[in-house]
Amino acid sequence: MGPMMMATAQNGHTDPRAQLEEIIDNLLNKIWEIMVQLNEYSSENKWAILNSLQDLTGCLDDINRLQEKIKHIKVPMTVIDYIDEGRNPDIFMSEYVEEVMTENNVVNVKNEAIIDFKGMLLEQLQETFPEQTDAYKKCVQMNNSDLPATNGH
Repeated sequence: MGPMMMATAQNGHTDPRAQLEEIIDNLLNKIWEIMVQLNEYSSENKWAILNSLQDLTGCLDDINRLQEKIKHIKVPMTVIDYIDEGRNPDIFMSEYVEEVMTENNVVNVKNEAIIDFKGMLLEQLQETFPEQTDAYKKCVQMNNSDLPATNGH
């Protein structure tokens, strides 16, 4: 069992996503540590580099063990591309939420316009074809009374 899997088991985490996040954090720290050690390389610190590389392979082994538990987690390629560009995925998420909210507002405006149009159309139909419009309204009322309650949704 690698260093992170032991720490995860000791912390009581059973959520594979939380385990994966811990392992990835440790993996990134180990990569950074190895980069620093390689920049300051000397024959005296070769054992420290070896230990760091072993820890790194332990993290990768832990990810491999989690594979079955985390295979359902899907990461969109746009997020991976965003991270590959050196950008923060948290910023991606906040930008995405803003984009969805903006799109939601546009859809709401369109829905309101359709509802307004429906009302105006019914008014015009009532003036032009009163009997047919009354029959349509009765049909709609009967169909709506047959539908189960949906709590406003």
